[in-house]
Amino acid sequence: MTPRIARIPLVVGLCVLAAAATVPGTLAQTTRAPQPFTLRSPDFNDGSRLPASTEGNLGGCNGRNRAPALTWSGVPAGTRSFALVLFDPDAPVAGSFRHWVLYNIPAARRKLTADTSGRFTQGTNGAGRTGYLGPCPPPTGQTHHYVFTLYALDIAQVAGRALTYDALMQAISGHVAGATALIGTFSRP
Repeated sequence: MTPRIARIPLVVGLCVLAAAATVPGTLAQTTRAPQPFTLRSPDFNDGSRLPASTEGNLGGCNGRNRAPALTWSGVPAGTRSFALVLFDPDAPVAGSFRHWVLYNIPAARRKLTADTSGRFTQGTNGAGRTGYLGPCPPPTGQTHHYVFTLYALDIAQVAGRALTYDALMQAISGHVAGATALIGTFSRP
């Protein structure tokens, strides 16, 4: 049996916590977990098929090559800019195929559309071109996964124009405050 005196500090401690939870600006408000850094799209759900309009227009594909809209929230503290990459880990090339490299997106930005992405620095994709290159997997019917990764950076600008994925990763090394990803799928008959 626990002595009555030993229970007093526990009871007093619980009363203090309960009282603090009802006073504005105290424990109840300071213990909320921050919102997670999240990337979403109004055009597709995570893990679902990308819209037909996003299909590329190279390698036998005749799509509109239009990047999907993206939105994000829960940005890490200290973020001064963003970088976005899109790659296909299922591509039959070593190290995956890079479809989009985009950077120097201002920290105040929370949305990206096909019409606004041209305002930011476009990197070099796997086809050696700058800008977005939509999905165009081989016509085998195999589903490919397209990973959109958004990096929150603690630097306002990444130096260099038309950087490749590898050059961008080197430039932002040590400057990533957080990262979030969204996956879309695509296949061709």
